[in-house]
Amino acid sequence: MKIQLKSSGDLRDYFGRVPQEIEMAPGSSFGDLLGVIGERWGSKLPAYLWDAQMNRFRGAVFLVLNKHVVQDLQTPLEDGSEVIVMRALSGG
Repeated sequence: MKIQLKSSGDLRDYFGRVPQEIEMAPGSSFGDLLGVIGERWGSKLPAYLWDAQMNRFRGAVFLVLNKHVVQDLQTPLEDGSEVIVMRALSGG
């Protein structure tokens, strides 16, 4: 199955400005997607954003599917899913 990985803000500097098409095995989950992110982009991501040992994002970096933040890494992906990697916004 294929998913589209998009990024926003400064994360586009690491993932690219255009959506990345990722081929995943049927039945893959968001945890599997983090594995792919680690393989493809982990070495390019700064340590304050990516924990290479735990294969996950650090801090306020979120995976968003259908306008909802995914918290359960066992959440299944579906063919054609559009996942956005984004950082939390702050203001004041």
